Amino acid sequence: MNNKILATALLAGFTVIAKADPLPPPEIYNQGPTSPLVASTDISAAERAAYALLEGAMQMAEARIGASNCSLSSGSYEVFIFSDGSVSNPDYNFVDVISPGSTFTLSAILKPWDSFWGQNIIVNQEGTGGLKQVQLSNFSAQVSYNAKGTVMEMDSSLNVMGNNGRFNALKGKVIKDFNLVTDNSTGLPYIVDWGAQSLSKLGFPIQQYWQRSKVMRDDGVAGRTVFVKDRTTGPTSCRIVIDTHDYNNQDFFYQTGSMTISTSIPGSPVNQFDF
Repeated sequence: MNNKILATALLAGFTVIAKADPLPPPEIYNQGPTSPLVASTDISAAERAAYALLEGAMQMAEARIGASNCSLSSGSYEVFIFSDGSVSNPDYNFVDVISPGSTFTLSAILKPWDSFWGQNIIVNQEGTGGLKQVQLSNFSAQVSYNAKGTVMEMDSSLNVMGNNGRFNALKGKVIKDFNLVTDNSTGLPYIVDWGAQSLSKLGFPIQQYWQRSKVMRDDGVAGRTVFVKDRTTGPTSCRIVIDTHDYNNQDFFYQTGSMTISTSIPGSPVNQFDF
C-alpha cells in the first residue's frame, strides 16, 4: 500500500469515527442531574467506610493488572470486609483480599461527620502485601463524601512491583455518584452508582476504568454488594468484580465474597447484577 492509499484509508477511518455519536448518559440522568431528585441516599458511616475500602481493593487489583496483564491476573480471590463506621479506629474498618501466595489488608480511618460538608476518610494499607504473588505496597487514599451521600471522590497512590523487578509508583482518581432507586418489578430499594477512574504513572494517565455498583441492604434477607469495573482505555479488555453478601445495616457492614478478574469485554453482561 503506497502512502497516498494509506492516507486515504486513515482519513476514511477518522471520518467514520467523527460521524459516530458519543455514548449517551445513563437513563437516570435523562431529565438532568439527580441531586434535586435524590434528597439523600442515607448511606451510613459503615457503608461509607465499606465502599471506600472496596474501591481501594479494586485499585490494588488494577495496579496488579497494570504491572503484568489481565490474563495473568485473572482468577477469583477471597474478600472479607467489616466496618462499623467508628471514627479514627481502623481496627473496626478493614478489608482483606486473599489470593494464592499473597494477601493484603486495607484499613479506613473516618474523620468526624460534618452535616454541611460530608465526611473524609483515609484508607491505608496495613504492612506489605500483594495479589497473586505480585507485591503491592504503601497504598494510601483520601476519600470524600458529600453531605447527601450522593457523590464520592477518591485520590490514591501505591507502589507495585513491575516486570523489571523494581517498584513503580501509580496514582488513581475516582469520582462517582450514588443514587437510591426502587426496582419497578420487585419494589425493592437499591443503591446504585456510576463513575469513572483514571490510573496514572509518573503524573500522566495511562488507563481508564468504567465503574458501577449495585447494593441491597439486609432487611430480612441477606444483603449483597456488587462493584464492577471495566477497563475502557488500556492494552486489553479487563473486568474486576467484587461480589460480597451477608450484613449491611445501620449498625455495621460485615460481608464475605470474592474478587474476580477476567478478560471480559465492557459490553458483556454482568450476571452478578441479577439480584
